[in-house]
Amino acid sequence: MMPVELTSNLFKELRGRSCRILAEEGWTQARLGNALGVSQVMAGNYLHTLPTRYKEPIESNLQEAAKSLAVILKEGDASSWKLTIEVDNHELNINFPIQGNRERTLVNITDMRKRLARVIPILSPQVRVNIAIATNEATEISDIAAFPGRLIPIGGQARPVSSAKFGGSSHLSNILLELRRFNSNTSVIINLRWDSIVSDILNKLEVSSAKLERNGENLSITKASSEVEALIDEGGYGFEPSLYIIGKNHERVCKIVENLGEYMEAMA
Repeated sequence: MMPVELTSNLFKELRGRSCRILAEEGWTQARLGNALGVSQVMAGNYLHTLPTRYKEPIESNLQEAAKSLAVILKEGDASSWKLTIEVDNHELNINFPIQGNRERTLVNITDMRKRLARVIPILSPQVRVNIAIATNEATEISDIAAFPGRLIPIGGQARPVSSAKFGGSSHLSNILLELRRFNSNTSVIINLRWDSIVSDILNKLEVSSAKLERNGENLSITKASSEVEALIDEGGYGFEPSLYIIGKNHERVCKIVENLGEYMEAMA
């Protein structure tokens, strides 16, 4: 079997070369991202990563494949594109789109952070906000992406201490994994501040909620917890009250958070 590192590097290199070809024709990073099905930032990463020189025949095959992909992207029908490369007597098939579930998860969590960058500081608890998103088949913390060190309000914007990565938050990941035991569609969670003001707004928005029972450091997750969109931890000695917005996709979770933020701004 071909090493995962090799196939992964070939995928990235292929996209990088295609991006450079199209950038020379005047394509912007935003357009490249849309064509490739990735974020603008991800397209920029592909574009600016220095090319790798592979041994023949991989080098020639890969460059020709990049040119082929660039042509298909310009035609706007990349779904029909497929490449077969033979490496050390192993046949490698690359179908487009070649964005895997884990990569899509990282793109989604980055996009979510950017979308909520302005509203998160308004709803940030003392322990700061974090976001976690699970892959489709997540069964352990290493299958859930989050921001190590959480998100820090700087200049009115939520900034990450470091880029999102899998296994980046044990706290949110454990809650998400417990929720997925009852509802495997639950894949997104974000923690926010909880107080009487937020409580009133949540009621006005008619967002379904449930209170979590706390036993020391542990929160009790039940089937009922997985059937709502907001979970409330009233805190305790040494534990700050928290609100968790959960959902099956980041679009719905973002919308709830944005609505909460709009109400908070209107009341300020």
